[in-house]
Amino acid sequence: RLRTSATDWVKNGDRWMVLGIHGGGDLTVRHTQSGRNVRLPADYVQTSTELGYATTVHTAQGVSVDTMHALASGQETRQQLYTMMTRGALGNHLYLQVVGDGDPHTVIRPELIRPLTPTDLLEGILARDDAPRSATTLLRDMSDPATCLGEATARYADALYVAAEDVVGRDVAQRLEASAERVVQGLTEEPAWPALRAHLFLLGAHGGDPVEQLRAAADQRELDTAGDKAAVLDWRLDDTGLRSAGAGPLPWLPGVPEALRANEQWGPYLAARSARVVDLAEQVRADAETGSGQSPAWAHQGVGRLAGGVLGDAAVWRAAMQVDPADRRPTGPPQMQKAAVIWQRNLDRRLADEGTPALQEWSELIQRTARGVAADDFAPVLAERLASISRAGLDARGLLAAAVAAGTLPDDHAAAAVWWRISRHLSPAVAEQIDQDYALTTSWTPRLTEFLGADRADAAQASPWWPTLVATVDHGLARGWQLEDLLGSGANSPAGDVGDDECLAMVWRMS
Repeated sequence: RLRTSATDWVKNGDRWMVLGIHGGGDLTVRHTQSGRNVRLPADYVQTSTELGYATTVHTAQGVSVDTMHALASGQETRQQLYTMMTRGALGNHLYLQVVGDGDPHTVIRPELIRPLTPTDLLEGILARDDAPRSATTLLRDMSDPATCLGEATARYADALYVAAEDVVGRDVAQRLEASAERVVQGLTEEPAWPALRAHLFLLGAHGGDPVEQLRAAADQRELDTAGDKAAVLDWRLDDTGLRSAGAGPLPWLPGVPEALRANEQWGPYLAARSARVVDLAEQVRADAETGSGQSPAWAHQGVGRLAGGVLGDAAVWRAAMQVDPADRRPTGPPQMQKAAVIWQRNLDRRLADEGTPALQEWSELIQRTARGVAADDFAPVLAERLASISRAGLDARGLLAAAVAAGTLPDDHAAAAVWWRISRHLSPAVAEQIDQDYALTTSWTPRLTEFLGADRADAAQASPWWPTLVATVDHGLARGWQLEDLLGSGANSPAGDVGDDECLAMVWRMS
């Protein structure tokens, strides 16, 4: 270590930030923890210091270093993350920004009211793809009714509240702003105040007095224990959450008040916006209910389809709420607005009653074995696979218990972690085939009929698990198993007794 003065010491391993370079090669640096400034002689800099360099992701492409430390905001794309995490030969470290930037104008954003976890941020980055897309692809995606419905819904709701504020007038708006602090001290500083303010304007468009409505809600019960007083008052203002306007173009959207319908400027505009939402919702519902083939990933249960009514309602909800297609939760992330919360809970119950028989059967065991896992987003998928393993004649209960006993489960995606632990006992059968756009044949494919019969062999080759079956058989042959033993063990159950997917059952028996 270097003594630079009677009181300053530079110790090995300390981290400093360069403040300036002097003519003789001396450096003025600042300690990253204490903030102390030290001037380092040029000869010491040459022999005993190692400089670190900062760069952006874009300019780091093609650069190789020993160790990389990256700061990410969560808005990066998967391509940028890949560039970040492949620069260091010895180590790559990622630091995620999980708090706000301090801007008071962003405090009402949902991700700040309910902060995202590091896992959420990473998933968002991985889902964000900026790979080049052709103009025809972009045009097709932007013309999709599901995409258009989400945008149309947001514009309808925004226009409704802007119109309400315009119709009630500036005098009422100023009186509300001035009176809110007298009714509840600090109310206008609460995160949910903009939502409450818009709600009161819509009530004012119905002919009510926004200030009196606010005072009546505040007098119902105490507010001292509320985390967000504005959010609590917003819930108290009406029981349905529809802003006392009745159902609008979608069941959870408020309708257009009479005062707005009669307005020469806003009436026709809001009517057109409402009609646009209704028309797009009908298209999305029709596509979901009449579509051929498998259900979407979020609705996939075995090889069957959900009932048309609930499938259509869920498809409309997901499109209107702009739920990420990759989100396995049938209704996406939890909502905060009252009418949307009520509708989402009802839809979740309907989906659970009609679409998750495996979860109904296995949720009690999952909850008893690993508390809290049954409420995980991946739990329905875990239950489906446990049911399939059980149908294939394997000890699903034993595999579940062993997976939970293997160690503490993570806070995020606990159900997926349980499945990953189970999958180690089924390897290589869990390598689900994604790319199915080609015909896969092997030297032993013609002999499949000997063991299964023609119909069952054709069904196995048509299964999405057929590539995994090929990989499993080839893996077994490479380890010294006889083809007769492998295919014989896979086909040892009579047709119709192996569950929904013959090929999947064979895969797990062989594994």
